[in-house]
Amino acid sequence: MKPIRRSQLISPWGVGSMIDFPGDESLMVCGLDAWPFAKEECPIDFKFEEERLQTRLRVNHFRLPPDYRIPAPGVQHPNLKIPFVRFPQWHYCPRCGNMQELSPFSGPQKCNAPDYAEGLNCASLNQWKRPGLVPVRFMAVCDQGHIQDFPFMEWVHRDDDCAPDCKLRLRAGRSAAGLSGITIQCSCGKSRSMAGAFSEDALDNVDVSCGGLRPWLGDMTPRTTKCGNSLRVLQRGASNVYFSHVASSIYLPLWAESTSRGIVELLEDADIWQNLSRALVNGRIDLERCKGICEFNPKCKGIDPEELCEAAQRRLDGSEQVTWAGEQTEEEYRQAEYEAMTTARGGEQTDLYIVSRDRAKYDPPVRDYFENIMLVRKLRETRAFYGFSRFLPDDGRGPRAHIEDLRLDTSINWLPAIMVRGEGIFFKLDEKRLATWEQKPDVIERFDRLRNEYNRVREGRGQRKRPFSPKFVLIHTMAHLLINQLCFECGYGSASLRERIYCDEEDRSHPMSGVLIYTASGDSEGTLGGLVRQGEQGRLERVLIRALRTALWCSSDPTCVESSGQGPDSCNLAACHACALLPETSCEEGNRLLDRVLVVGSPKQPKLGFFNDYLQSL
Repeated sequence: MKPIRRSQLISPWGVGSMIDFPGDESLMVCGLDAWPFAKEECPIDFKFEEERLQTRLRVNHFRLPPDYRIPAPGVQHPNLKIPFVRFPQWHYCPRCGNMQELSPFSGPQKCNAPDYAEGLNCASLNQWKRPGLVPVRFMAVCDQGHIQDFPFMEWVHRDDDCAPDCKLRLRAGRSAAGLSGITIQCSCGKSRSMAGAFSEDALDNVDVSCGGLRPWLGDMTPRTTKCGNSLRVLQRGASNVYFSHVASSIYLPLWAESTSRGIVELLEDADIWQNLSRALVNGRIDLERCKGICEFNPKCKGIDPEELCEAAQRRLDGSEQVTWAGEQTEEEYRQAEYEAMTTARGGEQTDLYIVSRDRAKYDPPVRDYFENIMLVRKLRETRAFYGFSRFLPDDGRGPRAHIEDLRLDTSINWLPAIMVRGEGIFFKLDEKRLATWEQKPDVIERFDRLRNEYNRVREGRGQRKRPFSPKFVLIHTMAHLLINQLCFECGYGSASLRERIYCDEEDRSHPMSGVLIYTASGDSEGTLGGLVRQGEQGRLERVLIRALRTALWCSSDPTCVESSGQGPDSCNLAACHACALLPETSCEEGNRLLDRVLVVGSPKQPKLGFFNDYLQSL
């Protein structure tokens, strides 16, 4: 049993992913059907609710992945395990090259191959000296999320059928360092190198298509009705073997704004809320049940049953309002969060506590370029794992993909998720300045270069074009520059700060032009404090000015500022690791769509920068 942090079972190692363990073991996380308490009542300490996200993902509740608990007096639910299956099944001996297809449920195996021509007889060695079999590094995937072992037998015997007693052997590094130096030999005398295995139609040429295999669900044999899609060969550790799809949501307990802290804590207790919400009278919370809970539950000491009933009804009414028809886009989903941020909703007694600051009290450039500065003293974020894809990532702007592949039993109405708390600063840019800046011909010309390249890459992957504006690139790049500067000011590591962009890309009838920079980490570093303090008058001006001055010159200039495309997929202009890039966990766009010239200008075209007027006055 090997412990894994529960947050890692959301991303990057969710259901269907492969994890390399010590001892040359490659295991795949099983589906939700095999998780603890999958089809039974979940213990209260693993279960929680987030109505908005539940409605969006069409589930009843969320569950925390099991954490590693050592058996001890008073410890509940020790030794909970997430099951794994062995994948890939093909293994080979690093000493003699013997290849063997192991059972997905077997433990580690050692080589017991007979004598080969070179005299490498592993079977004659002492049991303790025999080398262990290690997983091969080749596998095949399709864009529907299916995965299977590389068809070594078909690859070697591409011109005829193999015999039932054929045995394979992998020999590497004899003639070349690349794929041509890896040879698969068969006991029948045939052999073939791995050269060309990664070409797009490599397996089509040996008449092998996707069999629809889903090892994480125990589906290890080709279906009667095959998937039939073309397979692409990938290496086991490649980044495009697995893309976890995680939906995040800021908790909006608007029902609790005028409610006492004691009642809020009661109604956020999953057991009490379930007791109240599942025993309605004429569609409303039952006052008599509230009285019973207040009388017999020790947690309710000093609670007025009528106040509890009123607050519970507000929460029930609010949960009924978060319904919609059809699929909701990410932009539509964030609209409610944006409205809560700009109006300073929530309260000190809730998990969302926002304090508004008067921009007139700030000095330039904060006062001149921002409409709102909100100090988010408390927030709660839910990150739910709802599916995954292979070979191509889901961009979050189409239908939810592969959610059905997380489990076989459709009665499982929950998803794994984690709940983290933190703090942050919300910035809303001045809409009038933005509108004037966006209409500049030079800004439009430069932005079009970035947009065309980005959408060209998307179309090459079979994805639809994405609508976005210069405003989005400005907000995104400004957030990166601020995060880099805030790391120096308040002591957080850059991976502990995150961005959450609010921008109207598709629906211009509900304009958004803000960004939340926040810390919501699952460990102690997410609760150090200090980030909100940097948003106070006298400090925020210094942070912004230093960020802008730093952005004026990059250590990679002039190469960086004059770049016509750099970074992932060449989807950045003036943005590199020396000036604007962040850790992948901090950026919502995978470090794409960045250009600091649109923020501060360039030596040749200073007026391209949104903050140019202020920088010219320095």
